[in-house]
Amino acid sequence: MSPWKRRHRLPLTVAGLAALVAPALTVPPALAGTPAKASAARPWDAYNLSPKTRTVRPVAVYNTNGTVTDPSAVLKGGPTRISGNGSYVTLDFGKEVGGIPTLHFAGSDGAQRVGLAFNESSDYVADVVSDSSTGGPRSNDGILYADVNGRTTYTTPARYLRGGFRYLTILLDSAGSVDLDGVSVYFTSAPAMKHPADYANYFYSSDSLLNRIWYAGAYTMQLNTIDPKTGRIWEAPDALWDNTGDVGVGNTILVDGAKRDRTVWPGDLGIEIPTAYAAFHDTVSARNALTTIYQHQKDTGELPYSGPMMNKYGSDTYHLWTLSASYDYYRYTGDRTWLASVWDDYKRGVGYSLAKVDANGLLSITGTGDSVRILTKGENFTANVLLWRVLTTGSELATAEGDTTLAASYASKAAALRTAVNATFWDDSVGAYKYYPDQTIHPLDGNSLAVWYGLADADQAQRISSQLTGDWNDVGTTAPENKGNPGVFSGSMEVNAHFAAGGQAADQAGVDLIRREWGYMLSNPHGTRSTFWEAYRAGETCLFCSRYTSLAHGWATGPTPALSFYVLGVAPDTPGGRTFHFVPHVADLSFTQGRVTTEYGPVDASWRIHKGAYSAKLAAPKGTTGRVGVPALGKRIQVFVNGHLAWNGTQGTAYGAHADGDYVYLEGLHAGHYTIKTKPVGAK
Repeated sequence: MSPWKRRHRLPLTVAGLAALVAPALTVPPALAGTPAKASAARPWDAYNLSPKTRTVRPVAVYNTNGTVTDPSAVLKGGPTRISGNGSYVTLDFGKEVGGIPTLHFAGSDGAQRVGLAFNESSDYVADVVSDSSTGGPRSNDGILYADVNGRTTYTTPARYLRGGFRYLTILLDSAGSVDLDGVSVYFTSAPAMKHPADYANYFYSSDSLLNRIWYAGAYTMQLNTIDPKTGRIWEAPDALWDNTGDVGVGNTILVDGAKRDRTVWPGDLGIEIPTAYAAFHDTVSARNALTTIYQHQKDTGELPYSGPMMNKYGSDTYHLWTLSASYDYYRYTGDRTWLASVWDDYKRGVGYSLAKVDANGLLSITGTGDSVRILTKGENFTANVLLWRVLTTGSELATAEGDTTLAASYASKAAALRTAVNATFWDDSVGAYKYYPDQTIHPLDGNSLAVWYGLADADQAQRISSQLTGDWNDVGTTAPENKGNPGVFSGSMEVNAHFAAGGQAADQAGVDLIRREWGYMLSNPHGTRSTFWEAYRAGETCLFCSRYTSLAHGWATGPTPALSFYVLGVAPDTPGGRTFHFVPHVADLSFTQGRVTTEYGPVDASWRIHKGAYSAKLAAPKGTTGRVGVPALGKRIQVFVNGHLAWNGTQGTAYGAHADGDYVYLEGLHAGHYTIKTKPVGAK
């Protein structure tokens, strides 16, 4: 595919980004996202934000109020004295954390009362109340109080587990004094991982910002992986908060926020499942989330808008997200046992949506709940893309279940739907699809999904990729369907869409958007500088505009799987990864290496461009077969595999080599180690 002329976009270099989000307060270098030390053999470990043990401690004092003597002493196990009613110290963990805090007091001036307040953003620390997480009518969760009398250890009760915060304020609510000499948090996220920092996979490249973003996305997802017995209670409690809600099956599950909602939301799974797989090879949490949703399916076939304890219904799009995400789980695992266990539910779910297909051959939605806005009833483009994907992938699932008749029926319906969608929604004058047939809005989410999932053809995909860049501003992409607000969930879709479109310009757009939007979130001093947000505003007087906004939200982690599956270029092609591909989208990077673990074992890959020549290494596990794409980089090249010629510049000599102009493809690379090198034709 040839590069095309892209729309004008605002230039944003790393230096420009740093200037844009210059901290309003002094941040110690260790808190500013700079990589930690790592071994020379594993330099990517420097970017890993997860704690090495379940015990995490604050690393800095953010601020104090009133009389606080030697405020930093507590960081080293010494006594920090807080004296006088209203005095407090705010401790900074340097990143988002979550779990059960323990405070130790060396002594006190008689019986005293202290309060604990938790905040994700520094914007709300000065209020000395906890962020809002319950979903109730209160604007904040208030303060959790503890009694101190002499030498005292206080551990918060399990119900007051705090899923996501960076800042912990310890307030004296009495007239005497206390000596605080120990603060720690038992990290409860990712309960099935023995060591939270021990990832199954990794990503490392020539761009340190992209490396930071991959790991921040992984860490965000880790904070959104919880014990299902530690979800949000619903209805909201009258006071404080309560995280003893039973939100699903198993002992680990994917939810939509660290601080809140701590509930399974199917739309989020469209991003969360790929992220959990790309970073941790965690598919169990995904299975438990999906199983939970299927267990709450209505007799009509309708699937929940959200899982327990909220148990909301009334969303045709989120209904379809469950069905779509079911394929993602099966693709990563090949779990036939699970598929069989939900197969009847899945088919009823598909039937529920097909019953809403109208005389125009399009899904006409009646359940209008969605991610960040309420949809209008009728022929919604995004919903139709999701239905097309469900029918297309459902045909594969039916084949796996041995139902060839149903597989053919789903495939036929998918083809008819695609024809109807193109006839009704495609706007050739713009090069994108419309949101509704009679609207001029061209939605970010629907157009991104049409490219990412493959409904759009190759030419449409290129045009959509180009059109989407016209909606960028200096801090990210914007969603016309959401009043032009920055797209985070939909932006995760867009990142993947650019790479799926392919070609030099689209690949570069994917990398540029990751740097622009996720670099902004990661470097902004008002965020956690470690996790990605549910939403944000631009060009207004407030960034989040509500302490209820989640600053560690799984649907914002799209760059993590995109960097693994596209930039590194490794992803499974058949269920469980028996076959996989290694097709890098190099953009402007000079090297990338990483790992994607399949059900058969890890696929380790790396590529490098040096003086215009491309080289790569691949290690494939036993039982797998790989397809390799070698970027031509605009040249006529020869390709060598383990020193033997496989492509002579015109035709293949081994591995079924063939070319499409952008890549030379090598087929049938079985288990083993491969070194792949290129040489321009005619070069000595």
